Amino acid sequence: MNEKFQGYAAALSAYTLWGIFPLYWRLIPSNLVSSSEVICHRIVWSLLTLTVLTTIFRQWDSVFVLLRDTKRLLLCSLAAVLISINWLVFIWAVQNKHVVEASLGYFINPLLTVLLAVLFFRERMSTLQWVSIGLAFVGVAVMTWSTGLVPWIALTLATSFACYAAVKKRTTMPAVAGLGMETAILAPLSAIALVYFRRSAITPIEDPVYIYTLLVLGGPITTLPLVLFAAAAKSVPLVAVGMLQYIGPTIQFLLAYFFFREEISGGRMAGFVLVWTALALFAWAILQTEKKKKSRVES
Repeated sequence: MNEKFQGYAAALSAYTLWGIFPLYWRLIPSNLVSSSEVICHRIVWSLLTLTVLTTIFRQWDSVFVLLRDTKRLLLCSLAAVLISINWLVFIWAVQNKHVVEASLGYFINPLLTVLLAVLFFRERMSTLQWVSIGLAFVGVAVMTWSTGLVPWIALTLATSFACYAAVKKRTTMPAVAGLGMETAILAPLSAIALVYFRRSAITPIEDPVYIYTLLVLGGPITTLPLVLFAAAAKSVPLVAVGMLQYIGPTIQFLLAYFFFREEISGGRMAGFVLVWTALALFAWAILQTEKKKKSRVES
């Protein structure tokens, strides 16, 4: 099995895991454990997992360098806030049966990420890419008009993760050590919050072993796809990584529609079709750009 094949297998596994995450988080009843408490558990147990992985991957040097750099440490703190918002909104959406809108957020995210790259990192986009971004925003506008409600879940997920990616680019930390530092920044407040949640809980947890096992395993489950993605990024072309990232939200959308039986109105479906068309145009534009680069190199 060659390195490239292993890379593709790792990427497919990572995006598939991200896609089926709603199945896992839905196992935790929201009437017993709120989304805020779930996110605190996720942070604490992810930190323990990432501490072990940082040791295994020998990334402690990156952590020590970061601790001596005030600017990068502040950026890491900002990244921690952004990823916690993303996790919280996603878990709330899953527990409250809004997986369709959550999937929309991750469909929009790549387009928004590119837009931020243009605005803050002076990267260039082709005309077709600009058209695709405009079409995606039209899709969101159609959904807003048809339902009378702004799809705040999707927009919050897309915006928080796109901003998170932009901030991460500035910190230049390895994937595992970087997320480890972010969870370390959030862990003290999360631990205090967990004590508060349990002391103020009105409804006792009926099956504590089952529930707490799910909460503890949330740490390794959160970090596993990250490790797989980091491994894939070393051997899989960036264009392929960009295409494969749509696997996750596609699985989420299918789960919401066929498994969770969430309703999708005609207006919302029309908006989705516009977003999917935008993504197809965007993907096509990327492929054309890469072909031109390859032909220049060969010539």
